Amino acid sequence: MLRILFNEPKRIDSGLLLEAGNAVRAYMDLLESKESNHSAADYPKYHRQAIWSKGFIDALDELEQSKYCCEKYAELIHKAFLEEMEPSEIEAYHRFVYFYKNAFIRLFSILDKLGTFMNDLFELKTETLKSRFSYFTVLRRMHEKHIHGSLEVQLYNLKMDHKAPLDRLRNQRNMEIHYINAEMLDDLMQKEPYPGDRIHVENVHSNVADLQQGFDMACRTLLIAFTYITANVAKG
Repeated sequence: MLRILFNEPKRIDSGLLLEAGNAVRAYMDLLESKESNHSAADYPKYHRQAIWSKGFIDALDELEQSKYCCEKYAELIHKAFLEEMEPSEIEAYHRFVYFYKNAFIRLFSILDKLGTFMNDLFELKTETLKSRFSYFTVLRRMHEKHIHGSLEVQLYNLKMDHKAPLDRLRNQRNMEIHYINAEMLDDLMQKEPYPGDRIHVENVHSNVADLQQGFDMACRTLLIAFTYITANVAKG
């Protein structure tokens, strides 16, 4: 959809994006094939899972598009200070920031939706501990309750493999949509210029690299989770 901004044809899914999408679609197909066998009591749960599953396909598409736009605008940014940029580069920078923020918000939205999905599917009852919980809380819950241990280990190892870029992205997400605590305020005061100072823009290429790592992690997470669920849970 957004490739039209660069006069490019629509994306053809490939690589991790395609693999993750296919894993989700395989689970959706299995749900549909078993629909007639659902009891009236079970139907609401399966219906929720079908709706959530479709949502993962849409969310991955939106994340990839935001990441792509972020990368394209980053290619147009060369100066380190806003005051040194030509108007066209300033415009590219602001568009980069827009799509970068959009991308990392969508990244953690996918993970947290997966946490909600697994909490429901595995009946973890994480909400009894925290009314608002994250994907990472659900992983801890699985570990503590020894539920689907092989899946939890795979997802935990994947998280740790991407820990550094994921932590950086999560800090930026928190500053963008949550609140400013003392630590966040200290970070912002170091980044925000004093009156009269030049505005140093962040390293856009480093941010793009972190975002690529986050995107890969999200795709691999969905691929692992839905492949496991289809093989070991949904067929049961």
